[in-house]
Amino acid sequence: MGRSLLWFSLLLGLLTGPGVSRVDSAPVVVTGTLGGSVTLPLTLPVGQQVESIFWMCRSVPGAIATVTLEEAGGPDIFYQAETRYWDRLSVVGPGRSLQISHLSWEDAGPYRAHINLRNSHITHTWEYSLNVYEQLARPRVTMSSRISGNGHCLVILTCVAESRRGTVTYSWTPLGPRTVVSHGGSVLSVSLRPGDGALNFTCVVKNPVSNSSSLPVLVPPSCTGPGILGEDTMGEIVIGTLGKSATLPLEVPVGQEVEKVTWSSRGLVAILQPGRAGKPILVDGTQGPYSRRLSVPQHGYSLQISPLRLQDSGPFRAWITLHNPPINITKDFTLRVYEQLQEPSITASSQIMEDGTCLVTLACSLDQAGEDVQYSWDPLGRRTVVSHGGRTLNISWRSGVSDSYRCTVENPISQSSGSIPIRPLCSASYLSCSWRKEFLLFLVLGALQIEQI
Repeated sequence: MGRSLLWFSLLLGLLTGPGVSRVDSAPVVVTGTLGGSVTLPLTLPVGQQVESIFWMCRSVPGAIATVTLEEAGGPDIFYQAETRYWDRLSVVGPGRSLQISHLSWEDAGPYRAHINLRNSHITHTWEYSLNVYEQLARPRVTMSSRISGNGHCLVILTCVAESRRGTVTYSWTPLGPRTVVSHGGSVLSVSLRPGDGALNFTCVVKNPVSNSSSLPVLVPPSCTGPGILGEDTMGEIVIGTLGKSATLPLEVPVGQEVEKVTWSSRGLVAILQPGRAGKPILVDGTQGPYSRRLSVPQHGYSLQISPLRLQDSGPFRAWITLHNPPINITKDFTLRVYEQLQEPSITASSQIMEDGTCLVTLACSLDQAGEDVQYSWDPLGRRTVVSHGGRTLNISWRSGVSDSYRCTVENPISQSSGSIPIRPLCSASYLSCSWRKEFLLFLVLGALQIEQI
């Protein structure tokens, strides 16, 4: 209770006392990362005896923290007065700077440090402006194209940064004489002439605490139209699971009247036209490999495919034909269909050396691996070597080291793993086996070998 009265009297003296307040510097701009820590730097007056420091924030009435400096070199007294900052404030350095941890969006704004001297009525004031930013994720790039009035192909790349708050700047590489940047740098227009080759562009987004780059985007050499697409067409990547559904999302420019949308892949896939009340209807695409597997979501001209087949993987293009103005806009996609991974098989072989070291080779495999499968082993140590894209593990094993090893396989939609014990492989005799989960089978094979001896 006595300490609370002390803080109250100090604060009351600061706010109502006869002293004179003097701002010692222009506002100091401080930048912090969401979830991280930041320090509001403070330099105490040279040759002056400081009695107390009051830290203020405009969004909070009163002080958020106070520091009382004891005489004769005694320990400082630090007190947090505002619950919003509890366990997040600390005093660092000889200048008693204020550190704020676990930054949130609400922490951004102006701050003040009021320094009271022992033998002076002057209160020194430092002002701060705290800005909080987040780490930027990889931006997405969408692409559309149309034929311009001079017969050239105009390709439009739009970069989208997944940022909730704060200023984001955009830039593109490379830039050339027939490229134009607009909308704060987020949109790049490329004019292609007949005979031009394909180009690659990358979008870079930055804020004061981070930067991130998109995957390279391949711009085709011409507006190829809604016909057959090549395998090098990229665009937006859509991930799907075998047997389930995937939607190729398409947004039509606001306020534009659509005549039709033509979806193509290795040939014609579907044609959508406006129906009653503007709701798109499927007018073509009821035959062929996509028969009875296409649908149109509730709103827009997106295309849903269900159930997915592995052969659906590949490039897709939406060719939007507008009534007014009479232009064509394209958007490219790459659909990748994966199947759920089953538990991998582990094949093992072993050999015991004269010094007692057991050399073990483990091979991890899948009956139907598919594409983009990654292999990993656990644990890994000084006596292990991984090869063949991670599928093979070579172990120099001694008793007391890890007794089992696990192989994990994963693709963009699933993950599975299997394990195998090492100690039985390093018994007195050499044995090769194929291991799944049927450890009993391994024991039976071992017993048959013993009987033959």
